[in-house]
Amino acid sequence: MRSAQSLCPLAALLLSLSPAHAARSQAAAPAKAASAAAKPTLNANRVTYVAVSGVDYNFSAPDQVPAGIVAFNLTNAGEDLHALALLELPANHTLREFLDMYHSKGIIPPWMPTLGQTGPIAPNQEVFLTVRMKPGRYILACLIPARDGRAHTEKGMVKLITVK
Repeated sequence: MRSAQSLCPLAALLLSLSPAHAARSQAAAPAKAASAAAKPTLNANRVTYVAVSGVDYNFSAPDQVPAGIVAFNLTNAGEDLHALALLELPANHTLREFLDMYHSKGIIPPWMPTLGQTGPIAPNQEVFLTVRMKPGRYILACLIPARDGRAHTEKGMVKLITVK
């Protein structure tokens, strides 16, 4: 009669040669490789918090923001309603071109992508706008009209930021 110790290596060898075990091993290898490749880096999913204060009529915010996921937190520190629009400024255009078209025609230029916009918020309220940002130049703008009918951007409520 054979001992249990001598049967264990034999059983393991026979199991590894079985067709069912081979199929499981082949299926597991690509899955392990795919999960390792799909695993995001820590910085790719880190959220950067950016405080933005909207006062009648300007934005207080950092001039530079890191690329990646950015959560803009707009706080209305003024007496009028305010909102936050985030627009990408293409390298071949200027802030002045945006302002000229917006003030003369009342539209965002067609060459300017909009990443997102909050609704208007009342004084002493806050709102968040979270987006994934790539390096480039962006504009924070309050696109709503003031009580006198002039655009908030016309009164200076616009800020150019750089994402690196």
